[in-house]
Amino acid sequence: MDIIILGGFLGGGKTTTLNHLIEQALKHHLQPAVIMNDFGKASVDSHLIDQTVPMDEIIEGCICCAMKADVSQQLHQIYLDYQPDVVFVECSGIAEPQSVIDACLTPALTPISTISTVIGVIDASLYARLDTYPGDMQKLYYEQLAHCSHLFINKVDKCEAEAVTTIYSDLTVLNPQAEITVGSYGRLESDLFTEKKTLESRRSKESSSAACAVHEHRHHEGIGHRYFEFEQAISLEQLVKWLEALPQSIYRVKGFMQFTEHPETQLVQYTAGQLEISPIELTSKVPCYLVVIGSALEHLESPVA
Repeated sequence: MDIIILGGFLGGGKTTTLNHLIEQALKHHLQPAVIMNDFGKASVDSHLIDQTVPMDEIIEGCICCAMKADVSQQLHQIYLDYQPDVVFVECSGIAEPQSVIDACLTPALTPISTISTVIGVIDASLYARLDTYPGDMQKLYYEQLAHCSHLFINKVDKCEAEAVTTIYSDLTVLNPQAEITVGSYGRLESDLFTEKKTLESRRSKESSSAACAVHEHRHHEGIGHRYFEFEQAISLEQLVKWLEALPQSIYRVKGFMQFTEHPETQLVQYTAGQLEISPIELTSKVPCYLVVIGSALEHLESPVA
């Protein structure tokens, strides 16, 4: 059972990339499964992937040291229940893939699984604005990419070619061993399913434990989440005004909404000033809600007064 880990900062396009990889796995006659980690109270991303694919969720937390046992247990259970060829582990946008690697290297998993790839997904349109983020968020952003075996520069359609070249150059310095590809809409073109590769750990067990201790402390003190549920439709203008007034300490807003102008359910995704709203057909009944991820959330009010 191969394990492919997807990481990267909030809003980079990990779930869209995951959908593409699932399609590619099926085309190669491989049986996929998914473990989805969402930091918020309710999962949004799990509703966006192929519902016929076996999936487990870890919500309201980050797949990091504190949740190692959950990841290991779910991977083992997926193997027992489905015996998939490949399991995709999508990390939350604040997780360090290196910590997830640790969770996949337990004695119980070693005989039955291999970590084949760790993919870092980069939002090309966000990269130029990284210097507006606090120092700890910038550090996290780069740490998420430093130990990946594959870096995918996504959303290049939203950038000038010169900007993409700069990102590519920076990443070769940050992680010279990684394979780097570029694309848009999550379409990562690679030989992940045609060449058998194994990810080898680049650090000792001792350094791994130290890294995890720092990771856990830093994350859970700095970033939180809020959950807003809506019993009735609101106006699109009302939501847009609320989003425009959000402080820079809000990194991600996502969820499902109904607007007075559009009766059908809409997928709402907001990252660093970029808003995407699109109709979506859900396979199960889901309440209308927004998950907000960021810092200094205690005074954040709902879009509905």
